[in-house]
Amino acid sequence: MIKYILKIILFLFPIITNAQAVLDSILHSERSLMSELQRLSHAEIIRQFPYFFESNPVVAFTIPCLPPVGFWEGNRISSGFGWRKHPLKGKFQHHSGIDIAGNYQYVRTTATGLVEQVGYDNALGLFVIVNHGNSYQTIYGHLADIQVKKNQFLNVGEKIGILGSTGHSTGKHLHYAIKKNSIYVNPAEYLTLGIRFLEGYFHKQ
Repeated sequence: MIKYILKIILFLFPIITNAQAVLDSILHSERSLMSELQRLSHAEIIRQFPYFFESNPVVAFTIPCLPPVGFWEGNRISSGFGWRKHPLKGKFQHHSGIDIAGNYQYVRTTATGLVEQVGYDNALGLFVIVNHGNSYQTIYGHLADIQVKKNQFLNVGEKIGILGSTGHSTGKHLHYAIKKNSIYVNPAEYLTLGIRFLEGYFHKQ
């Protein structure tokens, strides 16, 4: 069921929503709700996500909670958020995001936003950072190719690159991270939130 829900969202959202109109809405008419998102903690937003979605889906889609690769089928989290033994260095380090391994080719933005940075890092390889305008940033690393430019506006679900293994990597995967108010938070909590809530929401319709 969730596969078809995500297909509907990713297919229809760019069609029914003009990118400039979304940006204008976020920057002007939705200031109070966006300010609330900035003020609330990571845990409070997780708890209140249904309220944001019901109040204004456009604003809710600036919260990064959709899968960055495909419709999740055939993909898996190969390394979680938090402390782990580094696969190359062999010592314990804090992992700032999650690693997603799978066969899906395209990497997509998990929320509406503006491309803040694209480039190459020795550890992350080819990477993209998207600013969602509400205290959230998402980071996508180890890409094989980047298909967006700095300052480009993105609707939720738009392609940003191709899954790869650039930088410090032991195999083809995506390093995916979320920052809330410049602090790394666990992306898996948002993926679980998005899939569970959207599935329940569309079941009720």
